[in-house]
Amino acid sequence: MVDVIYDGGCGFCVRALDVCRTLDVRSRLRYHDANARQQVYTQFPELASADFENAMFVVSPDRAVARGFFAFRRILWESPLMWPLLLLFYFPGSGVIGPKVYAWIARNRRSFGCESEVCELPPAPPAGRNRLD
Repeated sequence: MVDVIYDGGCGFCVRALDVCRTLDVRSRLRYHDANARQQVYTQFPELASADFENAMFVVSPDRAVARGFFAFRRILWESPLMWPLLLLFYFPGSGVIGPKVYAWIARNRRSFGCESEVCELPPAPPAGRNRLD
């Protein structure tokens, strides 16, 4: 099983993962709402410093953690119905461009149908600071 930790208060995130849930024909994905912080921290101590308001996370059976774009790419491996997307997610340069696209979508998720107040993300860090995406 692969554990997916996401913002259960975000309509966009919930709908996107509903698609993954539907395509998960092998039932390999287990979902956890990041808003249940204590439960998540107890089950996944490796996520103690995770920025759940900016990205979803995946914890693999070997306890490897993936964030954002790389978490979504890890999810794709779990269902044969999602495998065709792997070509796009492993296309040369996708490891550089993909995290930027993921971060942009996360910052603008209200434009993609999230009507929850939780989708109001904090402002981007000042120019010159690195963000891990």
